Parts: sequence; structure tokens; C-alpha cells
Amino acid sequence: MAVNKDELHAPSWMTEAFFEKVLRQSEADQTITVASCKMVPGTKPGDHFASIIFRATVEYRSHGKDRTVSLIVKTMPVEEGMKKDMLSGTLFETETIMFGTVLPEMHRVLRSVGDNTELGPRLLYSVKEPHVVMVFEDIAARNYIMKYSQLDLSDAKLVYAKLARWHAASLFLEDSCPAIKKLDVGFGNYESGKFLFIWTEQLGKLIKVIAEWKGFESYSERLDNIKEQLMKKLFEIYTSRDRSIYNVLNHGDLHFKNMMYQIEEGKTKDILLLDYQLSIWGSPAIDIIYSLYNTCSIETRDNHRNELIKFYHDEFVSVLNCLGYLKKIPSLLDLHIEITKCGHLETFLACIFMPFMLLSFDDYGSKPEAKEEIKEDGEDKKDEVFDYADKQKMEDMIFGAYRHPKFVETLKKYLPMYLHRGLLDL
Repeated sequence: MAVNKDELHAPSWMTEAFFEKVLRQSEADQTITVASCKMVPGTKPGDHFASIIFRATVEYRSHGKDRTVSLIVKTMPVEEGMKKDMLSGTLFETETIMFGTVLPEMHRVLRSVGDNTELGPRLLYSVKEPHVVMVFEDIAARNYIMKYSQLDLSDAKLVYAKLARWHAASLFLEDSCPAIKKLDVGFGNYESGKFLFIWTEQLGKLIKVIAEWKGFESYSERLDNIKEQLMKKLFEIYTSRDRSIYNVLNHGDLHFKNMMYQIEEGKTKDILLLDYQLSIWGSPAIDIIYSLYNTCSIETRDNHRNELIKFYHDEFVSVLNCLGYLKKIPSLLDLHIEITKCGHLETFLACIFMPFMLLSFDDYGSKPEAKEEIKEDGEDKKDEVFDYADKQKMEDMIFGAYRHPKFVETLKKYLPMYLHRGLLDL
């Protein structure tokens, strides 16, 4: 298995004493003593970017009994390189507010009307000093698993049913939970100077690749002409909440790897949403468009787009009615107007994010050369290491994704659609 280089070794402060503090707080038992903790990387390359994640197996003693628990530990990157340079504590502050204040309130109002929907895992512990760290329950212990391909219609409807409850609960809480509207940093305006520059450079690489496609030279020219304006438009979509017909709390990073799936008899029974670092108050189109490209399969997106939007809206309206929402409920037309107004987000996502969601890491990742030992389940294992700080490998990875036949075929289909909808003009 390939692992991220910055998750190869846990920070030195993740010791038995640290987990003793975590468990004493989460279990409300000051007598807990930790005997051992074993750390392994919590994710695979390509699963996430804005943190480093470990899975800890902790053996401890409580109330005279020996116990074992699996925990997920999330902290800031420590390895020198792009991830450490680009990320700040703002993302963790957002996630702390989400788990500590907003999520409990959304669960409370849903349960008040008999809706026991579970939106995400439980946060057990978080601090900002001396290290920024969050510790979660490991929902793998409840038979939730990752998926490594985008979702079919059936699974997508589970996501949109959950998203509708998330959005409806946030709208209902708009006036009574002030923290919701203070969440104003999403991926479109987070550290915008740094990231917009990186994305402009990445789009430049795609423009060169498209220029190689016979008959698509004009699309390369069009994208080249709007690349700076497209990034400004992205920023505007994430900061112009006053111009929206209505706003909700967006999850903000709703892709299929930010979910875990409970499978029974080969079918998905439930989905939990992960990673709330980019949750932002703004147009509902942000989550709808983002998830259409980063959660749904090509077949689902191309053949069931409007069906899914209608399904989501029906669920959204139903929940608001159950909650006794007294203001005007946004119409399906209102939602479609928001999606149209934010349409350039589709152009951005197709060009910048889509290849990395459409393809597996093995499809586009340059093969890691280094192998290092980690301990997993008590055994020494040689794992391939992917280093995000290696700029040449990152560039090879980007070009590999852009030249992959599956991405090429998909973007060739989408570019004329964007042209006809005015999404290649600015």
C-alpha cells in the first residue's frame, strides 16, 4: 500500500500520555491508564490534503477492565513542503466550531422532530496548544469503509438526502446559532492568493494539453483568455453571499473520499460525511455543483443531474416543513437560478479537480520509488511513500492525469457544453 510521506511516522508527542489525556476526557474517567498505543497512517495518497491523519490502536485500563479502542487523530503537517507551507490553523478552527457547536445543534433540531439522521463521526477531543489536534471515533469499528470510485445513482441519493438535512437544519438555525454565519472561509477563498496562483498554473498545464487535441485548439485559446478571470470568479462565488437568493451552511468539500459507507449485503445502508474544515455559509449551489463533479460518477452526473437536484430539493423542503420553518421556503427554481449563477464553478472543477476524482491514484500518480518500513498489526511492512513536497513528481502526476484517456474523453464531451452555456466566457 502507498502512504503519504508525512504520515509515515507519527509526531513524537503522540504518546501513551497524550492518549491517556484524550480518553480521560472523552470517557469522563480520570482513573484511565494507557498501556500502549500503535500508530499507522490513516489514509492513502490522494484521499485528502489539508491535514495529516493517523489511526491509533490504544490499549487502556478503565474501571478495573482492560480495553482496546481505535481512534482517528488529525493534526497539521510537520514535514517541510507544500502542504505545510499552504495550510494554517484556520481550517482546524472551522472544523472545531463545526464539531463542537454546529453539528450538535443540527442533530438536536433534527431529533426534535424524530429525524435521527447521523451526519458525521463524533469528535472526542480537540486542542490548539501546544499542538493543533483533533481526535475522532474510528467509525471503521462500526463497519464504515472507504470507497475508491465515484458514486452510482443509488448511493448519490443517500448523499443528497443527508445533504438536504444538513442544509435544511442550517437554514432553520440561521438566526439562533450565530456561529453558522461566521463560517466564511471555503476552498474558493481560503488563502486565495496562494491557491489561486497554484490553480492558475495548473490550468496553464491543462491548456497546453488541450492544445494537443486535434479540433480543440479554440478551447485551449478560450481557457487561456479567461484563466485569471476564472479564478476571480471562483473567489466571487465563495464571497458574494449577499447576492444569493438564499444561503445555507455548505459542507464545502463534499467529495466521495470525504465520506464513509456502511455496507450490508452488498448495498450501501448509510453514509457519514467527514472533514468539515472548509464548511462555509453561502449559496447552496456550492455544495450541489461541487458534489455533482466530485462525488457522482460520470454516468450519474450526465444522466441523472436534474433528477438528483429535484430529489435533493424535495428532501430539503420536507425537512423544513417538519421543522416548522416559518419563512418562505426556497423553490426548486430558486435553486436552479443559484446553480446557474455559480456555473463557472463547473468549469473550474472540471479543469482542476475532476481528473483527480475521476481517476484512482494508481491511474495518475507517478510510481513512488522509496519504500520504508512501518509497523501495522504488529508486523513490519514495506510501504511505498508518496512525497507531496517533490515538485517534479507532482508535475508528472498532474500531466499524467490530464493525458489519461478517461479524463480526455470526458472533458472533450464537456467543453462544448460549457461553450454553449456561456461558461467559457468572462
